[in-house]
Amino acid sequence: MTPEERERMNELCVQIQEEKNYDQFAMQLRELADLLVRKQQRRFTNHPQLIWHRNRPWKTVPAVVNKVIKTGLAREPEKAEISISPADYLFREIRIENSLTSPSGDAVALKPGAHVDVTFEADPKDTAGKLSPASSL
Repeated sequence: MTPEERERMNELCVQIQEEKNYDQFAMQLRELADLLVRKQQRRFTNHPQLIWHRNRPWKTVPAVVNKVIKTGLAREPEKAEISISPADYLFREIRIENSLTSPSGDAVALKPGAHVDVTFEADPKDTAGKLSPASSL
């Protein structure tokens, strides 16, 4: 782990022990899980990947980086335009800052044509049960 990740993990462990607000507790657990996944990806590539159970509703969809947009301004970071293929045609593209962290903790950027997975997560209180098509008749 990087020194920053190690320090953050220690902070999170202390906060998790004391936390009384469930939403805050869940957010801290997710961050801790992300730190552990990054370590696993860096150090244990020859071992089976652990499955972290999610405690929030989620969906992962495939996407492709269409292009990388350089702004030409030092204060504006370059953007990656990503096409989420399962989305409706007019709502398919999103643009995000083209800055990711590699499993080893290094800063990396997406290349045009890269295949990515986009995961959406929601707070359980912001979801409702979905009726099956047969039950809505």
